[in-house]
Amino acid sequence: MRVAITGASGFLGKRVTAALVARGDDVALLARPSSVLESGGASIHRFSGADEAARHVGALAPDVLIHLAAAQGRRRESAATMVDANVTLSAALLGAMGAGTLFINTATTLPPTVNLYALTKRQFVDLARLLVTQGRTGVHVANAELQMIYGPGDDPDKFVPGLALQLVENLKPLVTTPATQRRDFVHVDDAVAAILALIDARGRLPAWQDVPLGSGVAVPLGDFVERAIRASGFDRPWQRSLPPRAGEPPEMVADTSVLRDLGWTARMDLDDGIAQLIADARGRLGVGSA
Repeated sequence: MRVAITGASGFLGKRVTAALVARGDDVALLARPSSVLESGGASIHRFSGADEAARHVGALAPDVLIHLAAAQGRRRESAATMVDANVTLSAALLGAMGAGTLFINTATTLPPTVNLYALTKRQFVDLARLLVTQGRTGVHVANAELQMIYGPGDDPDKFVPGLALQLVENLKPLVTTPATQRRDFVHVDDAVAAILALIDARGRLPAWQDVPLGSGVAVPLGDFVERAIRASGFDRPWQRSLPPRAGEPPEMVADTSVLRDLGWTARMDLDDGIAQLIADARGRLGVGSA
């Protein structure tokens, strides 16, 4: 089976690529010229814009396309850049897929009013759903709604890996919001397994399938932080003085029934996953166990 992947240089993308190559799939990576990635046994196809990316897809004719690439706004991208990355490129890739193929989209669970990332990701989902429901494409779409994916090796600019690094450094007080919001933390290994389950079930999925992807359990963010503090040995003050981000829901959790029906279940225990995070942070900082 031929699988094309965007965003293969990212945290989840690297692991999805490795898993597919390991099981013998024909894997093609679609990447912008600036993207730094190793093939790992996959072919690499560079593109500068949406039209070029679509031509690659047309030539490759993949059975499945896993769309993980996105502009998240961390580099202060303009609104035009966010639309180009999260809407225009996504629509071009979907349009280049053949009838009967599977397009796995990765969507955010944040409300579209939170930021440009959430808004533009939702705009593509609305567009793709319209195309599918009106019969304007023969492509099947699995819209994977991602909860908080975590695990070792993630970008330290993100909250969870940045938290682990600060706790291991143990140099200054930890300052957060009140951390009362409840979030669904799903380990990256479980997320990879969920995506593989969707690929393997492609012949059984309807034309449009929303796929909530999380552990299925929401815990208070403060509880997650407390577990990480215990695992790291952090002993500085914890100040919960920052204001919450405007528009964030008090709880976000996946209904994993679709994935469970496909035989998938989250396997990573939260404390075990946090232990991996702390060990990874120690390795990055070159410090021993507490």
